[in-house]
Amino acid sequence: MIITKEKSKEVVQSHDFESVNCTIDAEDMRYVASLLRNNYSNTRLAVVREITANALDANAEANASRPIEVKLPTNMNPTFAVRDFGGGLSQEDVFGLYSKYGKSTKRESNNYIGAFGIGKFAPLSYGENFTCVSYHGGVKKTYNVFVNDDDDTKIAMIGEAEPTNEPTGLSIEVAVSDSDVSEFKEIVQKFFEFFSDEEMPKFIGVEDDFIAKRERILESDNDDWFFVKENDSSKYGYRHSSNRSHVLMGRVKYPVDTDAINLTNFVQDEKLRDICRNLLQQDNFYLRVPLGAVKLHHSRESLEYNKSTQKTIAKYLVVASKGVQEIAKRKLADSTDLFDAKANYAKVVNAMPYNMRNIFENSFEWNGIKITSFY
Repeated sequence: MIITKEKSKEVVQSHDFESVNCTIDAEDMRYVASLLRNNYSNTRLAVVREITANALDANAEANASRPIEVKLPTNMNPTFAVRDFGGGLSQEDVFGLYSKYGKSTKRESNNYIGAFGIGKFAPLSYGENFTCVSYHGGVKKTYNVFVNDDDDTKIAMIGEAEPTNEPTGLSIEVAVSDSDVSEFKEIVQKFFEFFSDEEMPKFIGVEDDFIAKRERILESDNDDWFFVKENDSSKYGYRHSSNRSHVLMGRVKYPVDTDAINLTNFVQDEKLRDICRNLLQQDNFYLRVPLGAVKLHHSRESLEYNKSTQKTIAKYLVVASKGVQEIAKRKLADSTDLFDAKANYAKVVNAMPYNMRNIFENSFEWNGIKITSFY
């Protein structure tokens, strides 16, 4: 994913004073690496999100036809693993590119999810080591990635290289605490619930209907936004955040901080602005944006609400607001008479949370007649 850069600033100096670039000494890198490893508030979710994102990128880069495989931990085998079918890594790449914090090959394209070059170490925020198995050039090599007693991040090859007929790619394997087995499954269910059938991984160790897709009660024609039917969130061990919609970018969802977006700066029409504000406050509203459209915190846990991000979200909210109203009219278009139109109106409105209904105020119409009630 392309990391957006702020506009360059021209610094004017009255004299040609000496200057120096700020850097990091090699002996201090362990402290910086520790900060980067431990910058996740939800380490279990970070493991699932970052490993999966890198696997999806590897598959996309190799144009692989085989979906990534996600192995869920069990009480008998408490290991979470993700296998991609990209090109794999040579030992030179593992000890060179893979070992570098902040090193990424994905910053020049929005075809990939990653960019920061630190997500590959996310398992070290959960435990002190993980395993990387590389299938490359007809050889299988296994590496242990770990934090040593000096708090340095290390990569060591385990055992001898083995000839293999397995497809190329990487398998990242993380030991899971027995007490976290159920939570990892719940996190995976929530993480993948909005993936398309084409992008869905193959899940190992669970039933076929492991991922329960949310029923949509209203959606745009091009899938840029949609409302889902409210679920009993306790089924997945999650609680809904109050009054927070979501942005979907690169198949990953991010809760929106409604207080961080000043719509007054970007939406001039007051009525349209009120609809946008109301959409932001719907737990079941999801707004899809292209990769790289908004800026992420380096942990990729949340959005960064700079001016550009706010403007982009506001722009897509305006499109959604107009689309919602247009679809509301179409919902009644096939009604055979006024009674049928009111019945259809009831079906649509009753499926909405109560505080959603004012979004559709004065939008429902049948044969030129405004429909504002069931009666």
